[in-house]
Amino acid sequence: VLSRFRTALTEKKALDRLLKIINDQLSNHGVLVQHGAVIDASITPTPRRPKGKKSYDLREDGTISVSHSYQKGVDPEASWTKKGHNLYYGYKRHVLIESKEGLVLAVTTTKASSHDGAHLPILLDKVSLKAGSRLYGDKGYSGLPNETLLKNKKLKSAIQKKGNRNHPLSPAAKRFNKFVSKTRYKVERVFGSIKRWFRSSGARYIGLDKTHKQHVMESIAYNLYRAPNIILKGF
Repeated sequence: VLSRFRTALTEKKALDRLLKIINDQLSNHGVLVQHGAVIDASITPTPRRPKGKKSYDLREDGTISVSHSYQKGVDPEASWTKKGHNLYYGYKRHVLIESKEGLVLAVTTTKASSHDGAHLPILLDKVSLKAGSRLYGDKGYSGLPNETLLKNKKLKSAIQKKGNRNHPLSPAAKRFNKFVSKTRYKVERVFGSIKRWFRSSGARYIGLDKTHKQHVMESIAYNLYRAPNIILKGF
């Protein structure tokens, strides 16, 4: 029964609406007050990664064809990505959180190989940030398209500056990045708390839509878990 109910919620894409309804209620009670927002992404690995073998076939014309065979149970909608020196197979959780208390405002899910910076427009379309709000992000979100997007939405950019070999960061840019990091770290706390509190070490389901459902459910649980302590701090 629970499995069928979760499947129905996934098919109707109801959990994103539920997250918004709960956040609206938290806002009405003064728990969720938007001072700004932080964006970031984290990898959700899946244990259903391919462990296939290659087979080679020599044709009559002398060419060789290579085919891949995978074991059953592989999640075909996930993808590989590299972080540091490690390879991961799975998905990415992209979140937008409130910059003071760190409550989750919006979530989207992609393959692990997807670039972080391309999903800022999707997350911003899911929320209504006040004009003049500051948006914090790491260097993965830097670039003219996102800066233009924030300007058009009348939001202040606090995206860290990115240098390169020919144009190293100036001292002012380094100070700006340090200023941003003092707020941006809160999103790492969200990822860590979800993993620790809800034992969310990887994807529990197969497929992009069902993994997104998991991400949204964990975000709802995180906000509700944090809400009583935020209320108590106000007394």
